[in-house]
Amino acid sequence: MEIYKKYALLDTDFLYKSHLARNKDNHTLTDLVMDFEDYDFFCHEMIKEELTRHQINPDPNPWLEEKIKAGRIKMYSDRDIVNELSRLYGMAATNMYLTLLKISCETFNAGFFEKYYGSMSTIDRLEDVDTFLAALKACDDNIPHKNGVGEKKTYVLIQMMQIIHSNQVYVFCSDDFKARQSIASLTEPINCISILGVFHKLMKMGHEKTEMQEYYDRLSAFLKNQTEYKVWSLSGHQRMGVSVQKVFDEIYARKFQLLRNGDLQYIE
Repeated sequence: MEIYKKYALLDTDFLYKSHLARNKDNHTLTDLVMDFEDYDFFCHEMIKEELTRHQINPDPNPWLEEKIKAGRIKMYSDRDIVNELSRLYGMAATNMYLTLLKISCETFNAGFFEKYYGSMSTIDRLEDVDTFLAALKACDDNIPHKNGVGEKKTYVLIQMMQIIHSNQVYVFCSDDFKARQSIASLTEPINCISILGVFHKLMKMGHEKTEMQEYYDRLSAFLKNQTEYKVWSLSGHQRMGVSVQKVFDEIYARKFQLLRNGDLQYIE
Protein backbone atom coordinates (compact mmCIF):
# COMPACT_ATOMS: atom_id res chain seq x y z
CA MET A 1 0.00 0.00 0.00
CA GLU A 2 1.40 3.39 -1.00
CA ILE A 3 2.21 5.75 1.89
CA TYR A 4 0.34 9.06 1.82
CA LYS A 5 3.27 11.45 1.51
CA LYS A 6 3.41 14.62 3.58
CA TYR A 7 5.61 17.57 2.61
CA ALA A 8 7.12 19.06 5.75
CA LEU A 9 8.97 22.35 6.02
CA LEU A 10 11.42 23.08 8.84
CA ASP A 11 11.84 26.60 10.19
CA THR A 12 14.77 28.16 12.05
CA ASP A 13 13.22 28.16 15.51
CA PHE A 14 12.16 24.53 15.24
CA LEU A 15 15.53 23.33 13.92
CA TYR A 16 17.71 24.86 16.59
CA LYS A 17 15.42 23.97 19.51
CA SER A 18 14.86 20.39 18.36
CA HIS A 19 18.61 20.04 17.75
CA LEU A 20 19.53 21.03 21.29
CA ALA A 21 16.76 18.83 22.77
CA ARG A 22 18.75 15.60 23.13
CA ASN A 23 19.33 12.59 25.34
CA LYS A 24 22.46 11.55 27.23
CA ASP A 25 23.80 9.88 24.07
CA ASN A 26 23.42 13.16 22.12
CA HIS A 27 20.66 11.74 19.96
CA THR A 28 18.51 14.74 19.09
CA LEU A 29 14.78 15.35 18.86
CA THR A 30 15.39 16.33 15.23
CA ASP A 31 16.82 12.85 14.59
CA LEU A 32 13.56 11.38 15.87
CA VAL A 33 11.60 13.67 13.55
CA MET A 34 13.74 12.55 10.60
CA ASP A 35 12.56 9.00 11.29
CA PHE A 36 8.95 9.93 10.47
CA GLU A 37 8.56 7.68 7.43
CA ASP A 38 5.62 9.45 5.80
CA TYR A 39 7.29 12.88 5.54
CA ASP A 40 9.57 14.49 2.97
CA PHE A 41 11.48 17.38 4.56
CA PHE A 42 12.32 20.78 3.09
CA CYS A 43 13.76 24.12 4.13
CA HIS A 44 14.75 27.41 2.52
CA GLU A 45 18.47 28.13 2.20
CA MET A 46 18.00 31.32 4.25
CA ILE A 47 17.32 29.08 7.26
CA LYS A 48 20.91 27.84 7.13
CA GLU A 49 22.19 31.43 7.16
CA GLU A 50 19.95 32.32 10.10
CA LEU A 51 21.11 29.28 12.08
CA THR A 52 24.68 30.52 11.64
CA ARG A 53 23.74 33.94 13.01
CA HIS A 54 22.19 32.41 16.14
CA GLN A 55 25.63 31.10 17.23
CA ILE A 56 23.95 28.20 19.01
CA ASN A 57 25.88 25.56 20.91
CA PRO A 58 25.67 22.79 19.84
CA ASP A 59 25.74 24.17 16.31
CA PRO A 60 22.91 22.64 14.22
CA ASN A 61 24.50 23.52 10.85
CA PRO A 62 26.78 20.46 10.53
CA TRP A 63 23.76 18.26 11.24
CA LEU A 64 21.67 20.15 8.66
CA GLU A 65 24.45 19.95 6.03
CA GLU A 66 24.77 16.21 6.62
CA LYS A 67 21.00 15.66 6.15
CA ILE A 68 20.96 17.79 2.99
CA LYS A 69 23.93 15.87 1.56
CA ALA A 70 22.23 12.56 2.41
CA GLY A 71 19.06 13.69 0.65
CA ARG A 72 16.94 13.61 3.82
CA ILE A 73 16.26 17.35 3.63
CA LYS A 74 15.82 19.23 0.36
CA MET A 75 17.09 22.81 0.60
CA TYR A 76 15.36 25.25 -1.73
CA SER A 77 16.91 28.45 -3.05
CA ASP A 78 14.87 31.29 -4.51
CA ARG A 79 15.96 30.05 -7.95
CA ASP A 80 14.58 26.59 -7.13
CA ILE A 81 11.25 28.13 -6.14
CA VAL A 82 11.04 30.20 -9.33
CA ASN A 83 11.91 27.12 -11.39
CA GLU A 84 9.11 25.16 -9.73
CA LEU A 85 6.66 28.00 -10.29
CA SER A 86 7.69 28.30 -13.95
CA ARG A 87 6.35 24.80 -14.59
CA LEU A 88 2.90 26.11 -13.75
CA TYR A 89 3.10 29.80 -14.63
CA GLY A 90 5.72 29.99 -17.36
CA MET A 91 7.07 33.51 -17.87
CA ALA A 92 4.81 34.75 -15.07
CA ALA A 93 6.73 32.72 -12.48
CA THR A 94 8.72 35.70 -11.18
CA ASN A 95 5.54 37.75 -10.75
CA MET A 96 3.98 34.83 -8.90
CA TYR A 97 7.00 34.65 -6.61
CA LEU A 98 6.55 38.35 -5.81
CA THR A 99 2.88 37.77 -5.06
CA LEU A 100 3.75 34.99 -2.63
CA LEU A 101 6.51 37.11 -1.07
CA LYS A 102 4.12 40.02 -0.55
CA ILE A 103 1.57 37.75 1.16
CA SER A 104 4.36 36.35 3.32
CA CYS A 105 5.74 39.76 4.33
CA GLU A 106 2.35 41.31 5.05
CA THR A 107 1.37 38.33 7.19
CA PHE A 108 4.06 39.36 9.66
CA ASN A 109 4.63 43.08 9.18
CA ALA A 110 2.32 45.52 7.43
CA GLY A 111 4.36 47.67 5.06
CA PHE A 112 7.41 45.37 5.14
CA PHE A 113 7.11 44.38 1.49
CA GLU A 114 6.81 47.95 0.22
CA LYS A 115 9.67 49.11 2.41
CA TYR A 116 12.19 46.45 1.41
CA TYR A 117 10.92 44.98 -1.86
CA GLY A 118 8.88 47.83 -3.36
CA SER A 119 11.70 48.67 -5.80
CA MET A 120 11.20 45.31 -7.53
CA SER A 121 8.11 46.63 -9.34
CA THR A 122 10.16 49.29 -11.15
CA ILE A 123 12.76 46.92 -12.61
CA ASP A 124 12.69 46.27 -16.35
CA ARG A 125 12.72 42.69 -17.69
CA LEU A 126 11.59 41.28 -14.38
CA GLU A 127 10.42 38.12 -16.14
CA ASP A 128 14.08 37.33 -16.83
CA VAL A 129 15.00 34.94 -14.02
CA ASP A 130 18.62 36.08 -13.59
CA THR A 131 17.60 39.76 -13.52
CA PHE A 132 14.83 39.00 -11.05
CA LEU A 133 17.04 36.96 -8.70
CA ALA A 134 19.81 39.58 -8.72
CA ALA A 135 17.30 42.29 -7.81
CA LEU A 136 15.76 40.09 -5.13
CA LYS A 137 19.14 39.40 -3.53
CA ALA A 138 19.95 43.12 -3.53
CA CYS A 139 16.71 43.75 -1.62
CA ASP A 140 17.43 40.90 0.79
CA ASP A 141 20.90 42.29 1.50
CA ASN A 142 19.44 45.66 2.52
CA ILE A 143 17.22 44.14 5.22
CA PRO A 144 18.71 44.43 8.72
CA HIS A 145 19.40 41.19 10.57
CA LYS A 146 16.78 39.90 13.03
CA ASN A 147 13.94 40.89 10.72
CA GLY A 148 12.91 37.30 10.10
CA VAL A 149 13.83 37.05 6.42
CA GLY A 150 14.22 33.28 6.75
CA GLU A 151 10.75 33.05 8.20
CA LYS A 152 9.31 35.11 5.35
CA LYS A 153 11.13 33.06 2.71
CA THR A 154 9.87 29.91 4.43
CA TYR A 155 6.34 31.28 3.98
CA VAL A 156 7.01 31.69 0.27
CA LEU A 157 8.16 28.07 0.13
CA ILE A 158 5.10 26.98 2.12
CA GLN A 159 2.79 28.66 -0.38
CA MET A 160 4.65 27.18 -3.34
CA MET A 161 4.43 23.71 -1.82
CA GLN A 162 0.75 24.23 -1.16
CA ILE A 163 0.14 25.14 -4.81
CA ILE A 164 1.90 21.97 -5.96
CA HIS A 165 0.94 19.57 -3.15
CA SER A 166 -2.46 20.79 -1.98
CA ASN A 167 -3.65 19.36 1.36
CA GLN A 168 -0.33 17.60 2.02
CA VAL A 169 1.80 20.44 3.46
CA TYR A 170 2.98 20.48 7.08
CA VAL A 171 5.26 22.93 8.88
CA PHE A 172 7.48 22.00 11.81
CA CYS A 173 7.67 25.45 13.21
CA SER A 174 8.14 28.13 15.81
CA ASP A 175 6.71 28.05 19.31
CA ASP A 176 5.59 31.62 18.69
CA PHE A 177 1.78 31.61 18.81
CA LYS A 178 1.29 34.46 16.34
CA ALA A 179 3.65 32.88 13.81
CA ARG A 180 1.88 29.54 14.00
CA GLN A 181 -1.55 31.15 13.75
CA SER A 182 -0.35 33.01 10.66
CA ILE A 183 0.89 29.83 9.01
CA ALA A 184 -2.29 27.93 9.84
CA SER A 185 -4.45 30.68 8.34
CA LEU A 186 -2.17 31.49 5.39
CA THR A 187 -3.62 28.96 2.99
CA GLU A 188 -6.06 26.15 3.61
CA PRO A 189 -5.18 23.64 4.86
CA ILE A 190 -1.65 23.83 6.27
CA ASN A 191 -0.88 21.97 9.48
CA CYS A 192 1.64 23.27 12.01
CA ILE A 193 3.58 20.99 14.33
CA SER A 194 5.31 22.79 17.19
CA ILE A 195 7.96 21.35 19.50
CA LEU A 196 5.23 20.34 21.96
CA GLY A 197 3.34 18.85 19.04
CA VAL A 198 6.35 16.64 18.29
CA PHE A 199 6.33 15.27 21.84
CA HIS A 200 2.58 14.64 21.49
CA LYS A 201 3.14 12.84 18.19
CA LEU A 202 6.01 10.74 19.56
CA MET A 203 3.84 9.77 22.54
CA LYS A 204 1.14 8.53 20.17
CA MET A 205 3.78 6.63 18.19
CA GLY A 206 4.66 4.65 21.31
CA HIS A 207 7.81 6.35 22.61
CA GLU A 208 8.01 5.86 26.37
CA LYS A 209 7.73 8.79 28.76
CA THR A 210 11.04 8.01 30.47
CA GLU A 211 12.79 8.01 27.07
CA MET A 212 11.31 11.34 26.02
CA GLN A 213 11.82 13.03 29.40
CA GLU A 214 15.55 13.39 28.67
CA TYR A 215 14.87 15.35 25.47
CA TYR A 216 12.22 17.45 27.20
CA ASP A 217 14.52 18.25 30.14
CA ARG A 218 17.30 19.47 27.84
CA LEU A 219 14.84 21.72 26.00
CA SER A 220 13.46 23.03 29.31
CA ALA A 221 16.98 23.73 30.57
CA PHE A 222 17.63 25.87 27.49
CA LEU A 223 14.32 27.69 27.97
CA LYS A 224 15.15 28.19 31.65
CA ASN A 225 13.23 31.48 31.92
CA GLN A 226 10.06 29.86 30.62
CA THR A 227 8.08 28.34 33.47
CA GLU A 228 4.86 27.49 31.63
CA TYR A 229 3.30 26.81 28.25
CA LYS A 230 0.01 28.13 26.95
CA VAL A 231 -2.56 25.46 26.13
CA TRP A 232 -6.23 25.71 25.23
CA SER A 233 -8.96 24.99 27.74
CA LEU A 234 -11.41 22.13 27.26
CA SER A 235 -13.95 24.57 25.80
CA GLY A 236 -11.39 25.99 23.40
CA HIS A 237 -12.33 29.54 24.37
CA GLN A 238 -9.20 30.51 26.28
CA ARG A 239 -5.50 29.81 26.52
CA MET A 240 -4.23 28.99 29.97
CA GLY A 241 -0.77 28.78 31.46
CA VAL A 242 0.33 25.32 32.61
CA SER A 243 3.71 24.56 34.18
CA VAL A 244 6.34 23.14 31.84
CA GLN A 245 6.58 19.73 33.54
CA LYS A 246 2.82 19.41 33.99
CA VAL A 247 2.31 19.87 30.24
CA PHE A 248 4.68 16.97 29.59
CA ASP A 249 3.01 14.80 32.23
CA GLU A 250 -0.41 15.52 30.76
CA ILE A 251 0.75 14.81 27.21
CA TYR A 252 1.57 11.31 28.44
CA ALA A 253 -1.68 11.16 30.39
CA ARG A 254 -3.34 11.67 26.97
CA LYS A 255 -5.18 14.78 28.15
CA PHE A 256 -4.49 16.81 24.99
CA GLN A 257 -5.32 16.86 21.33
CA LEU A 258 -3.02 18.55 18.82
CA LEU A 259 -4.73 21.35 16.90
CA ARG A 260 -4.00 22.27 13.29
CA ASN A 261 -2.11 25.40 14.39
CA GLY A 262 0.26 23.34 16.54
CA ASP A 263 -1.37 24.17 19.88
CA LEU A 264 -2.43 21.63 22.48
CA GLN A 265 -6.03 21.61 23.74
CA TYR A 266 -7.45 19.71 26.69
CA ILE A 267 -9.85 16.91 25.79
CA GLU A 268 -10.66 16.00 29.38
